[in-house]
Amino acid sequence: MIKLIRLSTYNQVKHQLLRLAVGDFSMTSSVSDVNLSLFATLKRTIRSLKTLVRIVDRSSRELHKKMEEVSSHSMIVAEQVDGITSTISEIATGVQDSAEYVQHMAERMAEIHRYLEEVRDSNSTIVHSSLHFMDGVSSGKQEISSAMEQMRLISDESAMLHEKMTKLDQALAKIVDITHFIEEISDQTQLLALNANIEAARAGEQGKGFSVVAQEISKLALQTKQATVNIDEQVLSVTNNAKDLRELIDKMQQTVGVSANTMQSAVNKYEAMESFLSNTITKMKEVDERLNSITASTSSITDSVNHTSAMIQQVAAGSEEVLASAEVQQQNIMKINESIQIATLNSLSLRSVVSQFKLPSAKELHPLQKEIDQWVECALGVRAIMVSMIDCRDMEKIKFWHKKKEAQERQLEMCFQQLERNIRSERDHHYFKELRAAWQEFDMVKNQNAKWMLEGEYEKAREALVNRGRERFKRAVDLANEWMEME
Repeated sequence: MIKLIRLSTYNQVKHQLLRLAVGDFSMTSSVSDVNLSLFATLKRTIRSLKTLVRIVDRSSRELHKKMEEVSSHSMIVAEQVDGITSTISEIATGVQDSAEYVQHMAERMAEIHRYLEEVRDSNSTIVHSSLHFMDGVSSGKQEISSAMEQMRLISDESAMLHEKMTKLDQALAKIVDITHFIEEISDQTQLLALNANIEAARAGEQGKGFSVVAQEISKLALQTKQATVNIDEQVLSVTNNAKDLRELIDKMQQTVGVSANTMQSAVNKYEAMESFLSNTITKMKEVDERLNSITASTSSITDSVNHTSAMIQQVAAGSEEVLASAEVQQQNIMKINESIQIATLNSLSLRSVVSQFKLPSAKELHPLQKEIDQWVECALGVRAIMVSMIDCRDMEKIKFWHKKKEAQERQLEMCFQQLERNIRSERDHHYFKELRAAWQEFDMVKNQNAKWMLEGEYEKAREALVNRGRERFKRAVDLANEWMEME
């Protein structure tokens, strides 16, 4: 009887192994078979493999889908990077051209600034010369005004002299009249003396004395007449000289008048010249101020242009560095794209390999199989994070993996909650409690390992991961796989 049971068990094991050999994981077994240790071990192995293959199958499908999306995006990114590289190259060329243009403009601005400084200096020299010339014009105007004033005085004095000469003519005319009157008196006196002589001659001896007096009177009259003739001649000479002098004074007055008019015209011209020079100097001072302002502006513009040129040169250097970096990134993206294409092919190969295994149909699966698979994936994620953390020796990376662990644990808790909401039978409730308890045992080891890693106890954490952690994690996963076996 025992031999028959062993033979039957052997045949069942052989049958199951043959199906496994051809990749058929669709077989199911009854719970009564669990009593047979060999077959129980085989069932346990098959459960683990089915779960693993199922997870790998779903992951390979999702991986292939994601790889196709990534491949498509990588092609787009590669094209965009190529366009960006071309654009950056054009920008670098444009910036370089701009740098050369701005440098040329800076040189031109510096040259213009030098020209403006020369013009400003020349204008300042002209302003100083004009001021000096204006001083000379003002001095000349004052001298001419003074001379014109002297000419007016001369003209006034000559007019007064002309009036006096007129009065002198009048006085001389009166003197001539007086001399003519005296001459007439002298002629009459001579006639009277002649008559007296005649009467004295008639009187004889008695008239001799009277005759002598008459003769003397006749002599005096003759002398008086001669004196008046001399006076007349002198008056005539004085009158002629006065007439000549008056003519000279008249000519001098005319000359003085003409000179005064000429000087007045010269003064007016000097005043016009002075006004013109004053306006010109005012304008030139305004020009000088504007030139100073423009020179300061051109100096500021030159500094700004030089600063802009330096900035553009820095931008040009930066754009060249960006271009070089973009070209390197383009090469890296091309390599990444090639790697993605290879990974896509590898994902196809993985799907091809997984497709060789035959899994149970959806009808044959436990109603909670999807939720359990999600839980197993989350649990494997927690385990993978712990392995990565314990392999680290950099505290910053350890802290990073610790944060990732906490996030993954929250995700796992959501899987537990999803499982609990979908429980419909007492058996499922029993296994859920068992799974919770098994995971809590693993959770204690896991949290202790994380604490040791944060404290720098690396070897303790590694030893616990390899031994207790691995055992408790395997027990929880095996329990989840056992749960999924149909009754």
